[in-house]
Amino acid sequence: MASRRKTPAGVAARMTAMMDEMTRTAQKHGELGVAAARTIGFRTAMMADTLQDPASLADPEFVRMGAEKVEAAAEAATAMAVGMAELQHAWMALLSGPAQAATLAMTSMGTCRSPMDLLSIQQRWWEESLHAGMNASLHFAESAASLASAGLPAFHRRASANARRLARVRRG
Repeated sequence: MASRRKTPAGVAARMTAMMDEMTRTAQKHGELGVAAARTIGFRTAMMADTLQDPASLADPEFVRMGAEKVEAAAEAATAMAVGMAELQHAWMALLSGPAQAATLAMTSMGTCRSPMDLLSIQQRWWEESLHAGMNASLHFAESAASLASAGLPAFHRRASANARRLARVRRG
């Protein structure tokens, strides 16, 4: 995930990196859909072949189908648990950032000696509240984008490998 810089250029870079990650995730989802469709097609043909030759049910591919799904789900769940912790952290920052800025502004009002001091504190409060909210919102969006792609590699890797392997088996 991109580092959280405070300059406008840093915010733009973070947004660009987040959108790039979301684009890569969408591309991986598309690839996964194609690989899964190919794998389902090959395996459906294998299952149809068992109607003519019931002995072909002993093919290790039928066992592999279930085992690999369980392995991929466990791997994806682990990756997504880490992502959920980061998303929760971002959510709490989104909730507490502006509140923290308001609390600091209220405590600073006790040191006011003139109306200009009060205006200065109010200006700082607005700047800090907006900055905290924007930074926390961007952190939340980055965490959500990261979470969206967290569990995908486990399924993508297996589906792509299955499609390639089954294509070779069917040709051979």
